[in-house]
Amino acid sequence: MHAPVDPSTSHTSTGVRLRRWLVRIAVLGLAIAGLVLLLPKLAGQWPYLGLAALIHVPAMWLGLVSTLGLLGLLVLRALQVRRAQFSRTGAGFLGIALILVLALQPATRLPAPCPADAQRLTLAWLNTRHTQQPGRIRHWLQRARPDIIGVAEMPSWPGDLEEYLDRNYAFMQNCQRKGQCSTRLYSRIPPSEKLGLARGDAEQRRTLSGAGLVFPAGSGTRAWSIAAVHLSRPTSPDAQARELREFEARMGADADTLILGDFNLSPRLPVLQDFVARNGLTITRADRPTWPLELGETRLEGLWQIDHLLTGRHWQVESFKASPWLGSDHRGFVAKVCRVG
Repeated sequence: MHAPVDPSTSHTSTGVRLRRWLVRIAVLGLAIAGLVLLLPKLAGQWPYLGLAALIHVPAMWLGLVSTLGLLGLLVLRALQVRRAQFSRTGAGFLGIALILVLALQPATRLPAPCPADAQRLTLAWLNTRHTQQPGRIRHWLQRARPDIIGVAEMPSWPGDLEEYLDRNYAFMQNCQRKGQCSTRLYSRIPPSEKLGLARGDAEQRRTLSGAGLVFPAGSGTRAWSIAAVHLSRPTSPDAQARELREFEARMGADADTLILGDFNLSPRLPVLQDFVARNGLTITRADRPTWPLELGETRLEGLWQIDHLLTGRHWQVESFKASPWLGSDHRGFVAKVCRVG
């Protein structure tokens, strides 16, 4: 004859098993967060490890929730056994939570108001890849009225858009010193120097695809420059790093530099972080992701900001507005900036 089962014992066993599973899940989440935090630090050994930064934010949130869950289970256990003291394990979890909160701090800077008397510029950027509707782009530019426009993967479109750009922007430079290239800068303002930054076939990803304009000093201000760049694909960190070194050698960046571009890099990826740190630049935070907007026939809202405005310390970004869908798989942006140096 079997002995009767004590319901309280059965309930306790179920609670213990559930707690053990929760601990295992939380430890796994914490391990994933730690791995994602560590791998980009090792990108100097193998650049592809830096791609882990693409999931940095969700991984850190997973780690933070897991850590707080473990801390909650520890506190619950302490209450059950009537221990009042806070253990070293609990202090360790609080320390881990603090590290994860710090890791979640943005790698970009929010726009801020400019001084009332500051010199202002309006900038626009768009990678036009795949778009078959240049009229959308023209209407967007007509509303924004930018002083300078940067574009990537710009085909030769006959018709309204080309006519609008030719009529309203007297100065154009593409990435070649001579000839044509799909990365371009258009300006209403007369530059003192025009720079084609490619040294070879940029369309085949054999060199940096970038264009630059230099503008003379004005009353009370120093000379300043702007560049448009289009880096290699996100899965090519070696090529991206080489192209950024080419940019530094052929044009360079300082406190008076603005850079527009499709960097194919999210703000947390080591290649971009190293570049902005070397040159004293700041990445502006977009109000929404810029890529991808298409997956086959499906329209997406975007996952990452890879189209950027980088600024030297003598520039302040007053506003940054990502474009609606314009037929491309990227969003563009319009930014208002001012001189503060």
